[in-house]
Amino acid sequence: MTEFFEPISTETIPEKISSQILKLITSGEIKTGESLPSERKLSEMFKVSRASIREALKYLEIAGFIQTSQGKRTVIKNSTEEILKKPLEALLIKDEKKIIDLTKVRVFLESYGARDAAINRNNHDLQRLETIIFEMESDLQENILNFKTDFNFHMAIATATKNIIYIHIIETVHNLISSSLKFYREILFTSFDTQLILLEQHKTIFDNILKKEPEKAEKSMRKHLEFVIKEYYKWINK
Repeated sequence: MTEFFEPISTETIPEKISSQILKLITSGEIKTGESLPSERKLSEMFKVSRASIREALKYLEIAGFIQTSQGKRTVIKNSTEEILKKPLEALLIKDEKKIIDLTKVRVFLESYGARDAAINRNNHDLQRLETIIFEMESDLQENILNFKTDFNFHMAIATATKNIIYIHIIETVHNLISSSLKFYREILFTSFDTQLILLEQHKTIFDNILKKEPEKAEKSMRKHLEFVIKEYYKWINK
């Protein structure tokens, strides 16, 4: 991480320090959940006083980009979570069936994401997606229902878009409905045949992203999420 920061002269105001850090956050160089170096380390990197660092971090915390944990770690926050999560969470609490409505929104968002990922993905993204596909295959062979693997797959695609706002929105949506998705996955997608369908759908999405086929990637993601919605309806209408 040290190579990303540029030294700042002692005359520079804290706003310029926070501006550099914010640029790294919005570009995705520093990701949600990652920790910034300590005040002392940042002071050495920027070549400024710890007081200037402290003031710069305070500005970023007030703006909602970072938070300080109990262990005094400064962690990057999801900048869209508070805006989106609370009102949507209230809707889901009142009616868990609203997960279908939210999944319909996911169709629009994540179909676009798959398209953009096919255009912007790099080798690291492909390696990450391939590793997740291997994990899914292993889970299927061992009859393991692993919700986290599915979450990681969709987040890896979001990351491959290189659109930091989109990444934060998708992360917020998935975190918001994680418990509901886990419930539905454990109820609806328990059979080997259904698990195999989901695996093949994920593999097709990955293959289209790998081959840089944006239209096919979009179509395959749409097909996958529309299949999930149909399965939700089957359960609700029992």
